[in-house]
This record gives sequence, structure tokens and C-alpha cells, in this order.
Amino acid sequence: MEFHPLEPRLPEGESWQRNLHRLTWIERVLHLILAMIAGIPISISVAIAAVFVYETVLFFQTVPLWNFFRDTQWTPLFPSQHFGILVLASATLMVTGIASLFAMPIGLLIAIYLAEYASDRLRLMVKPLLEALSGIPTVVYGYFALLVVTPLLQQLIPGLARFNALSAGLVTGVAIVPIISSLSEDAIKSVPHSLREAGYTLGLTKGEVLTQVVLPMAFPGIIASFMLAASRALGETMISAIAAGQTPQLTLNPLVPVATMTAFIIQVSLGTVAFNSLAFQTIFTVGMVLFLITLGLNSFGYWLVRRHQTAMTEAIVPTVPAEEGSNFYPLYDEELALSPPRLGGTQTRTMAEFKTPLVRRQVWDRWFSILSAIAIPITLGMVALLLLDASRRGLPHLTGQFITSFPSRNPQEAGIYPALMGSLWLLGLTGLFALPIGMGTAIYLEEYCANTALNRFLEINIANLAAVPSILYGLLGLELFVRLLAPVTGGPSLLSAALTLTVIILPMFIVTTRSALRSIPGGLHQAGYAMGMTRAQVLWHIVLPAAFPATLTGALLALTRAIGETAPLIAVGALSFVSFAPPFSWQGVYSRFTALPFQIFNWILRPQTAFHNNAAAAILVLVGILLILNICGVLIREKCKT
Repeated sequence: MEFHPLEPRLPEGESWQRNLHRLTWIERVLHLILAMIAGIPISISVAIAAVFVYETVLFFQTVPLWNFFRDTQWTPLFPSQHFGILVLASATLMVTGIASLFAMPIGLLIAIYLAEYASDRLRLMVKPLLEALSGIPTVVYGYFALLVVTPLLQQLIPGLARFNALSAGLVTGVAIVPIISSLSEDAIKSVPHSLREAGYTLGLTKGEVLTQVVLPMAFPGIIASFMLAASRALGETMISAIAAGQTPQLTLNPLVPVATMTAFIIQVSLGTVAFNSLAFQTIFTVGMVLFLITLGLNSFGYWLVRRHQTAMTEAIVPTVPAEEGSNFYPLYDEELALSPPRLGGTQTRTMAEFKTPLVRRQVWDRWFSILSAIAIPITLGMVALLLLDASRRGLPHLTGQFITSFPSRNPQEAGIYPALMGSLWLLGLTGLFALPIGMGTAIYLEEYCANTALNRFLEINIANLAAVPSILYGLLGLELFVRLLAPVTGGPSLLSAALTLTVIILPMFIVTTRSALRSIPGGLHQAGYAMGMTRAQVLWHIVLPAAFPATLTGALLALTRAIGETAPLIAVGALSFVSFAPPFSWQGVYSRFTALPFQIFNWILRPQTAFHNNAAAAILVLVGILLILNICGVLIREKCKT
């Protein structure tokens, strides 16, 4: 059988040259478009800095800087005005301290158990449940703090006020446990396994290896998780605004009402504040203080994470300079030379003397594993209590009439139809804006400027944006979209709210999309180039289809965060009472709005129990939407894998 090779053929004439020229121009235009999209996160950072600095400078032209830090009263909305930031800062730090004292030991114990003791099956069951905690809207945690935790604590602590810092701090701690457990587990797992084996070789038990080898090596990463969680607690808005109260007073008593920095911003945003007024400048100045504190904590935390990753890499692949090679092995000779005196003579223990401390150490090891395991049901039990209480209160009111009715002063006639439609509008608009910008930025960073100074700068910028409290994004939306771009956005409209939510979820979506692109094997890229594809063709035909499942999962996670946000919507002008639903037309984009989280917030603050039951029913609807989004993401991801 003979094979007759075919002669290679080129396109006739100059068609192949024209085609190459066209592809080259497409590549250049795509590169330019992606670069412009990647510049949006930088523009957001510049806008945040410019807006807050501008309003803060105007504020200090009226209020002396010395009085701002020295005054012990905070009454900016009263005729006798005082601007002592220490009042708000002390309350914020007290709530953060309570949250940290609750979350740090529990989160660390969970991380230790999952990393060192739990079986693979148990780990696969527990981790998704813990990750689901971070997806619960904070307004739901505020409901739990005010209507469940505070009544329970009042039975144990006589004199506990209805609004207090203790309940707010404890529930905020529950909310930040997943951050500590996840990051600490990563830090523990990054410790080289050879160090564990060395400890076991020396006769240490598992608990002793953990406390004497693993945890000291993972200490920088664990501290970084503490810093990042504390930053999240500092910026927490809805839990403090609902459960801690809005009474500014300088105190360290956690049993009385206080006002945190974020709660004050919410308090002012709920009212009618004129632009360029002193009250308007005050909320931006408070936001500037909060921004600087959280930025410092997060910068320190991320620096610790990078330092820990570098240290772990050096531990796995140690490097010894050439000039020190001759001194490396004699070091072990010197250590071994000291061992005979330590092991010889009368210092040798009998078998009975050896077994007694070994049994004691093994018992301690067993108790340590039990203690770390108990932390998991403590956390999950509180969330189960939340859902059970919401179900008990809300299920009897979750009817078709409740979903299709408009708000009312009569709780028996009130419904969530405008809020539900507003949330669905925000979900669609936010996805329309955030997904192309996030995809474009991630593609540019991962495919076009990898391992460059610009890439590292953008990474740091995106990490800082992800750490900014959402209420500060709400202030940015108030200044930029509601005020300055009012002719385009219609002022406090659905469009302004959607743009604000887009800014909030962009960092998260960019990070998850980059991880999806980075997981694609380099061999697929090389195969596409070997076939004569351009970079754009490789991206469109190979990389993006392969990364689609993980990218879609990241998009749905980002959108679930957007639909659960409350504080930014309050800042940009969500209405507490809406008797209409946004129309399904272009005009609907510019209409006033409300949303499910904001409706829940309004009902929680009402004194009537019937409104609290309505809030519980609305919580079930909101959690149901979030659950549907997550299930859809999992199903689509699994289908794409098959």
C-alpha cells in the first residue's frame, strides 16, 4: 500500500496575507479594549480616594482637626454639634473585639480539625456548609442578633438592653468564622509534610506536632486570617445598625446601646441630607476614617499572606548558597556530637517511667481533637437556630398573597412584590455590567500582562478593593452615580444602584475568573498556537470554553453577594415604602426602587411582632433565591464537566 503525500497548498493570490493582516488588527484592537477594561478597577480606586479626600477636606474646613479627635461627644445632627470620632470608633472597636474573641478561637479550631483530623468525606460535607455562612446576607444576621440572640442573652444577663454591642459582636463573630477557618486551614495545609514526619520521627504525638511544629510554622498565615477577619468585622454595617443600636455614647460597656461608624452612616443615609451640607460631609469623613483603618489591616494581612507563602516555598525547596555548602553538613555532626552525653548514664528512663507520660500525652491529644471538633457544631448550630427561627415565624405568612402584594402599614396586608421585582432588576442589571468588565479584566491580567509590574499593581489594587466595606461603596455610588452623573443615571434609581453593586462585586469576580483561567493547562495554549491560531483565537475557541464552568460558578457567587447587599442600597436612595413595581421597559431602569434586603431591614426595625414575622417570611424568599442561584451554578458546572 503506497502513500502519496499531498503537496501543501497556500490560498491563491494574496488572500492569506489579507487574512493575516485582518487577524493582526483584530488582535491589536482586542488588546486595546481589554487594556481599557482593565483600567476600570484603577479608575474605581482613584474615584474612591478622590471622593473621600475631597469631602473630608471640606469637612475639616468647618470642624477643627483637633476637636475631631479630642471631643468625647458625637452629636452632628443636633443644634449643639459635637464631632468626637472617638465615640464612634470606641463602639466600632468594641463590637469588633467581641467578634474577634468569639471567632478567632472557633475559626482556628475548625481549621485545625479540617486540616489535620477530619476524614475526606467529613471535610467535603463541612466545608460547603461553612462557605455557605459567608453567603448569608448580613441583614439576616442582624435579624438573628436582634430577635433571637438578644432575647436568649437577656435571660442570662439581667439588665441587658434590647440594643447592645454584645449581641452584635457575637453574631458578627459568627459571620467572620468562615474567613478565619478557610484562610487558617490553607496556612496549616501549606506547612510541608516533611516537617510533620520529622516530628513523628522524634516521638511526638499528633497534638504535639501541631502545637510545636505546624502552628508555629503557619503562624503568619493564621495572623493574616485574623487581620482580614477583623477588617471585615470593622466594616460590618447591617448587624451593628440593627442589633447594636444608634445611640452614640463613649462607653466600654457591651450591655448598652452604642453607635458604630457604619451605623451612623446608615442613620444619616436613611434621612434626607442635602448635598454639600455639613452632615453630608460628615458621613464621608467617618467613611474616610473607616477606609484608612480597614486598608491598613488588610494591607498588613495580605503582606503576611505573601510572606508566609514565600517562607513555605523556601521550606519545601530549601536553597543553600554555594559559599555556605561546606558548612551545611558539619552542622549535623556538631549536633550529633552532643547527643551521647544527653542519652547516656543515669538519664535513661525505665519502661514504666516512659509509658506514663506517653499515655498522658495521648489523652491530651485525644481531648484536643475533641475540642477542635466541637467548634464545628457550635458554628453550624447557630446558623441552624437562625433558619429554624425564620422558618417558625415566616412559613405561616409565606403565601401567594404575600409575594404578590404591595407594602402596607397593616402587617397582615403587606407584601414583597415591589421589593422582589427590584431585587430581580438589580440582579439582571448588575450581571449585565459586572460580567463583561470582570471577564475582560481577568483575561487581560492573566493572558496579556502576566508577570509584569502592571499585573502586580493591579493585583494589589483589586485586593484592596475587595477589602473595602460595602457601605463605603454605597457612599461612592451616592457621590458619583446619584449626584455627579444624575443626568445619565436618573439620580437615586435602579441604574445607580446596579452600578454601585457592580463596583462591589467586581473584585470578587475578577479573582475567581483569573483562578479559572489559570487552571487551564498550558499545553492547550501551545496546541492552539501550533495549529496557527492567534492569541485571540486560542482564547475564544480553547481557553474560555474550558474555563466556562469555573467562571460561571464565580459569576453566580458574585451575584449572590450583590442580591444580598443592603447598606449600599440605603446609601444610594432605596425607598422604605414603594407602591409600584419597576416597569419592564427602558424607563424602568430610571425608576425609584426598593429591594428584599432593604424591605427586611425596615420590617425588623418595626416594634410590631407581625412585621417581624413578615421579615422572617421575606428572609426565606431571599435565602431561597440565593439557594437557587447556587444550585444552578453547581448543576451547570457538573454538566459542563461531563
